[in-house]
Amino acid sequence: MNENWEHRVSAISQPTRIVDYIGEAFEILGSRSAARKAIAASRVKLNGEKVYPSDTIKNGDLITLSGTGVAKAKKFDFEIEQVYEDDHLIIVNKPAGIAVNGNRNKTVENALAGSIKKSNLADALPRPVAVHRIDVPTKGLVMLAKSKSALIALSKDFETNKIDKEYHAVVHGTPNDSGVINKPVEGKKSESRYQKDKTVKSRNFTSLSLVRLKPITGRTHQLRIHMASIGHLIVGDRLYAKETKTILGKGLFLCASKISFQHPETKQRKVVNIDPPKRFYRLLEREEARF
Repeated sequence: MNENWEHRVSAISQPTRIVDYIGEAFEILGSRSAARKAIAASRVKLNGEKVYPSDTIKNGDLITLSGTGVAKAKKFDFEIEQVYEDDHLIIVNKPAGIAVNGNRNKTVENALAGSIKKSNLADALPRPVAVHRIDVPTKGLVMLAKSKSALIALSKDFETNKIDKEYHAVVHGTPNDSGVINKPVEGKKSESRYQKDKTVKSRNFTSLSLVRLKPITGRTHQLRIHMASIGHLIVGDRLYAKETKTILGKGLFLCASKISFQHPETKQRKVVNIDPPKRFYRLLEREEARF
């Protein structure tokens, strides 16, 4: 795989810092922030020599870039359901129990690295890179970029809350038909909205409800914290259960079931969704029958 690029400087009319130039000169970088990181990692050379962000360039200079800046994947042979894919991105249905990424073998990124065809785009990444994460015990939709431009655009949209996500969960108790939760998470402003779909009586838990959850902000464990804070713990959430008796050994009953986003290339709004796991409905049916 060719992971080295060359660029001959031309048509600049005044002294220009290399850090301000190469983000656009190399499509695989795509931004000033990425340019600074590439220079810091010694992936950029000017006329064969090491460079610093403040170094200036002139017409005729040869700039070389090596590597994509994406860490090599670790071997993890694991099949993950692919819900949507094109040359720019892929959306998968992450099973509960594995991480999206990180310094471990058992991740979505590692699983996809050996099984997904590389993008045909000029700024193709060597492997899909996650643009957001969901908790290890949470199941559901995760989006990964296959090109540098898609990674930049989608990451920015996540940061500015332009990508809408919806979850399904089974919670303890009987929430209101709908509501908004504005409880800070780790001292930061946070907002979640919920809508109740169904409630059943339960012999062991009084009642259980199927709800749809929409995080307006994206704090760590936000939905889990917010639902527990109003007395409706997500079933199986031992981390936030405290005194609440819940179902253990069956996993967390939380699924990222819908994602709506602007496609980085077509700019068209796209919606991808999956059905909640069948075990969510089986649990409700079982509890209702036992009652």
